[in-house]
Amino acid sequence: MEITHAISDTVLTLTGIYVFFQYLRKLEFNTCLLWEAFVLSITAAAFFGVIRFLGYAPAKTISEFFQHLAGTAGAFCLVYASFLLVQRKTASQNATYIVLALGFITFGIVQLTDNSKVLQIVSMVAIPLVLVIGILGLIKGRSTIGSWLILGVLALVLATYNKSFMPNTLLDPTDVYHYLVAISLFCFGRAARHQIA
Repeated sequence: MEITHAISDTVLTLTGIYVFFQYLRKLEFNTCLLWEAFVLSITAAAFFGVIRFLGYAPAKTISEFFQHLAGTAGAFCLVYASFLLVQRKTASQNATYIVLALGFITFGIVQLTDNSKVLQIVSMVAIPLVLVIGILGLIKGRSTIGSWLILGVLALVLATYNKSFMPNTLLDPTDVYHYLVAISLFCFGRAARHQIA
């Protein structure tokens, strides 16, 4: 049992649920699907993380399954949804399914080959792309959207590399990771709410 990890993963789970009900479910279906692929896969990973940290070890496999889903299909969808948001466009059904298909193919490759390098490559491309899209939003005068996207990316980057810049922190790096990802989800939710048309 790792209570602090269970608590921080609970905060992440509840944040994901809040973001879904407060911001995402109000969106048009295809756009909502894109944001959900990222937010709900992280939320599911966190939920099973809670179960794992409370002592049920097999939940780790399920949590990792959803982590991989968030890092592949979720990342693809996050980039496309962010782009549509800044461009003031809604997702077409065909484009949504193509992006989802590409994400799920990548997810399948990761699951079948257990190749973590693919996950790293997707992250190394997706995160900077969303940052560029956020900056593009600022340039286009969509400062609120751009700011929330940039803050979401910064929180993700800080979460990923928190061991490097906070080596002697009072909080455990795993807990810091969970809290920063929760902040990131909130920021992306705040950006996504502007996509309501």
